[in-house]
Amino acid sequence: NKIRSGDSAAFEALFNFYCQQLINFARRYVFDKQIAENVVQDVFVNVWQSRTNLDPSKMIKAYLFTAVKNNSLKHLRHLNIENKGIESIPTNISDDERPDRKLNEKELDIKVHQAIDELPEKCKEIFKLNRFENLKYVEIAKILNISIKTVETQMGRALKKLRERLKPFLTIILFVLTSILILTI
Repeated sequence: NKIRSGDSAAFEALFNFYCQQLINFARRYVFDKQIAENVVQDVFVNVWQSRTNLDPSKMIKAYLFTAVKNNSLKHLRHLNIENKGIESIPTNISDDERPDRKLNEKELDIKVHQAIDELPEKCKEIFKLNRFENLKYVEIAKILNISIKTVETQMGRALKKLRERLKPFLTIILFVLTSILILTI
């Protein structure tokens, strides 16, 4: 209610409380910290600009996370459209010479699975349960008899290690993932 009435201190408290959580959440989609920060900033700007329309009976946390997810996916769709536009420009380089064609999907899949296999056991187990079995953090915590915070921490470590290990292939992975996301939306 305070934010709806224009209380900037309440808005700042909301921002300070959720900002880092939302950036971490956005990075699950966009991978790049700067882009994630921009996505979150856009969401908070939108919240402030449309604060009079906020429904006090709704959970602000759910609203923020949903908005960040939607803006992240919107960014990926926009990136995919840009990439398609770039690919349609004729060049003198043959497809075989293009750097993004050097790794085919099978090779990329092998690199990703190798990186996952190199994760510490607990990280690997939690990552696979979440990403391959589609289990939520709460479900993983119950199955492994650990806290949700431990699941979050281990997933954070797993994603950080995978980003570091797959950094040379990140552009290709991002393109493949955005293509898959666009096809499933």
